[in-house]
Amino acid sequence: MPLPFSSLRQWLPADSVPAGLATLALAVCIGLSLGAIRIRGVRLGVAGVLFAALVFGQLGLTVDAKVLQFLRDFALILFMYTIGLQVGPGFVSSLRAEGLRLNVLAVATLVLGAVMAWAVGKALPHATAPGLYAGAFTTTPGLAAAQEALRHARPATGSAAGEEAARQSGLAYTITYPFGVIGPVLVILALRKVFAVRVEDERKALAAAEEIRRPPIELVDFEVTEPAHAGIPLRDHPLLRDHGIVLSRMLRDNVMTVPTAQTLVQVGDIYRAVGPRDRLHAVVSAMGRKSAVNLGEVAGDIQRKELVVTHPRVLRRTLRELDLIRRTGVTIARVTRSGIDLVPTASLRLVFADRVVAVGPQAGLKLVEAELGNCLDTLNRPQLIPIFLGIVLGVVVGSIPIAIPGMNASLRIGLAGGPLLAAIALSQLGNIGSVVWYMPVAANQLFRDFGLAVFLACVGFQAGDHFVERAFQGSGLALLIAGIAVTLLPAFVVGCFCRLFLNMNFITLAGWVAGAMTSSPSLLVADEISKSDAPAVTYAAVAPLATLVPILCAQVLAIISVH
Repeated sequence: MPLPFSSLRQWLPADSVPAGLATLALAVCIGLSLGAIRIRGVRLGVAGVLFAALVFGQLGLTVDAKVLQFLRDFALILFMYTIGLQVGPGFVSSLRAEGLRLNVLAVATLVLGAVMAWAVGKALPHATAPGLYAGAFTTTPGLAAAQEALRHARPATGSAAGEEAARQSGLAYTITYPFGVIGPVLVILALRKVFAVRVEDERKALAAAEEIRRPPIELVDFEVTEPAHAGIPLRDHPLLRDHGIVLSRMLRDNVMTVPTAQTLVQVGDIYRAVGPRDRLHAVVSAMGRKSAVNLGEVAGDIQRKELVVTHPRVLRRTLRELDLIRRTGVTIARVTRSGIDLVPTASLRLVFADRVVAVGPQAGLKLVEAELGNCLDTLNRPQLIPIFLGIVLGVVVGSIPIAIPGMNASLRIGLAGGPLLAAIALSQLGNIGSVVWYMPVAANQLFRDFGLAVFLACVGFQAGDHFVERAFQGSGLALLIAGIAVTLLPAFVVGCFCRLFLNMNFITLAGWVAGAMTSSPSLLVADEISKSDAPAVTYAAVAPLATLVPILCAQVLAIISVH
């Protein structure tokens, strides 16, 4: 027989911690179910939790305030730390070359949005500008940073005033957030319509430009036929040294070996070379011709093996320092890092989770395997000590006050920015001894989604009290209209500038819009339009800085709104 409701209430009193946790977990379950519903190719995903918690709050199903505050802060730390670990390895490289221009444009869009939010916020209720900005750009960390700043901006007025300001900001966020989800998608579609884009032409132009900028890594077997190159040690050969070409196999007198730096080139040698396509062509043309012999099919004690770098002892050491070819007779023919193929030059430093292709005798391969680790269990098992050390450092960094000229209040990047910056820095560092700051992709996704779901549920419960009355009376409609403007105008205006004056490829532009707005739904739309992963590459180049800048902008808006 089903248990009577009164018994359940007796076991779980309304104001108890177990009841609060059960209520929050139920809201998360319902929200995730709603977020999985796809409408015209767009779904809310984890953001559905926010709206489920709003309904719970409106119905009077609440969670104890202290429990809610702890869960909110802890979930935020977990969410931001895992984001930092995800984007950290590519953060520095994203600020170079083409990535620098893309990031400058993204920052311009985010700052323009903050200025608009500040301007319209003057005509709206107190402390709504930060939430308006955070919702329009769907920056959950920005909302958290703004609410934290609002709670501590005027300690003299008491905690009640700060909590009310944070609640107002959360209300503005929940009103403007839904359009913030679909707005970037509309910007991409509008740019395509305005500029009459032919996606197939854009795809061809992008492929041609990418091949020039980053030639693909290939391998070719070639025979030395030019006597001028005979007698030169491989380490001193200018064509090989200057072009970054790696020779992984050599056939001489029908004997297969792995060439070393001391190997003297002879006419009739057949080598397997690995490197960028255009450079390989130049080397083969100068030294001889392509070979009809496929070295991969020649019998001998030379084998190929794919290994994963998991041993702390080899991390951050160059291939020259490891000197594998001399000690084991094995050469590293290719290194793949985060899905990108790298030429294994002598100066290349290995990092955790690098996937390498090793070529050499079986005995040497076993030695190299033991030295590099190649332990999939280590690769797939999250290490808890680095996680908690990173959280400690993130909390400390987030608590450091930063003085702002002309203002009495100081700025703290708080629990939103501190763990993010700490994770980015630690992922760049890589490791300290056996402590490695790496998290498997699946574990990172789990921690990130868990933290975001719990945080959004807490925000929804905090803003859900009398949400309908607040949202649809007074300034609710004005907030919605202002949020639409802040979502659409900055990205569309800067997007038009990119197309008209920078002649940016539309596929790159679509990925840039998604990255600047850190919008996963719009990235899915960009991928669908382009039928390629090019938008994701641009998104990855922009997203790290586009995640950090709104945190600072939202905090500045919060401080300005109470002064």
